[in-house]
Amino acid sequence: MKKLLPKLALALVPFLLYFAIFAMFDPYNYFGLQKTTNTNNPISRVQGFLKEPSDHIILGDSRLAHFDADLIKQASGEQYYNLAFGGASLEESLDLFEYAYAQNPNLKHVVLGLSFYTLNHAYGSVSRMATIETQLENPFAYLFNLEYNVNMLTNIANKLSGAADVTEEETRNPLPDDLLDASGAELSYRRDLLLYATQLYGNCAQPGTLGTLSAQQQTALREKGEGALALQNELLSVQPADAKFAINQKQLDRLLKLVETCREKGIALTIVLPPMDQSVRDLVCRPLGIDKQMQDVLTQLTASGAHVLDYEWTNTLGFTEAQFYDGFHLDTRTGLPYFTETLFREVA
Repeated sequence: MKKLLPKLALALVPFLLYFAIFAMFDPYNYFGLQKTTNTNNPISRVQGFLKEPSDHIILGDSRLAHFDADLIKQASGEQYYNLAFGGASLEESLDLFEYAYAQNPNLKHVVLGLSFYTLNHAYGSVSRMATIETQLENPFAYLFNLEYNVNMLTNIANKLSGAADVTEEETRNPLPDDLLDASGAELSYRRDLLLYATQLYGNCAQPGTLGTLSAQQQTALREKGEGALALQNELLSVQPADAKFAINQKQLDRLLKLVETCREKGIALTIVLPPMDQSVRDLVCRPLGIDKQMQDVLTQLTASGAHVLDYEWTNTLGFTEAQFYDGFHLDTRTGLPYFTETLFREVA
C-alpha cells in the first residue's frame, strides 16, 4: 500500500495540472479565479444570481441579454439582474424562472422576453436548465463538460496568439451599396438582412422552400450583391403552405400559468416582445402566415390579464433598418440604448 500511494499520486499529477489550467483559463470563470468573465453564458449568469440574488430579474434570449444595467437603473429606478442569454427558448426561460424563484422567493418583478421565434414548436426542444443546475451543484460535472473544455482550450489559443477579447458590442455602419444588387438594381432590404431572413427559414419553413446558398455564394451576395435581387424575390414569393411554424402550445400554457402564479404571489410580471426589423415581418412572418398565428397568442395573453409590452407587432417604436445590427438585434450604439430606456420606463 505504501508503494501504491506514491504511484497513484504521481498518476494524478497530469489530471490535477490540467484541471488547474482549466480553472485559470476557463472563459466562464466558474471558480472565480479571474478578474473578468464571459457573462453571456447561461451558467455564468445563473451563478452570479446565486451569489447576489436580486428581487428584479430579466429572462429571455439574446435580445434581452445586452441591456446596460446603469441605463435600466436610470429608467426604472431599480437594479435588475439579467438572466437572459443567447439562444434561450421559452421553455428555458420558464424553467429558469422556477429555479430563480426557488432560490429567491422574494422576487418582486420579472421581465420575460417572448417572440414568435421562441414560441415556435421547432425551436429549442431540449431545455439546458437541468444540466446547468447539475453543473452548479457539482463542479466535476462542469470540469468534464466537453463544450467548456473546448472553449477553455480556444481561450488559451487566443491568449497565446494575442487575439483581442471578443466584445459584446454589435454595431455596423450600413453603406449605400448594401441596398444594391450586383446589377445596380435597388433592393428593398439590406443584403445582410436578406441573408438573415434565410437563416430564420431553417426553423420556420419546410425544407427546400428556399434554394441553398453555399458559403461562397453568401459571401458574394453580402459583399458584392450577387444574387441579392433574386433572393429578395424568392423570399417574397413564399406562401403560408411552405410553413412548418407552429405555436408551442405546451409552453404557451405554461406561460399563461405563470401569469396566474405571479398574480397569486404578488410578483409583477411584464411580458416583452422585443422589436424586430421590418425585413423579418415582410420576408419571413407574412409570407409564412406567422403574423396571423401570433395574433391569437396576443389575444390569449391579453385575456389572461398579463402586462404585455408588444414591440414586435403593435408598437414597433419606429426603429429604422439602420438601427438594427441584424433582423432581430438592435445595434448596440444606435438602437439598443433607446429601447432600454423606453422599455424600462414602461416597466416601471
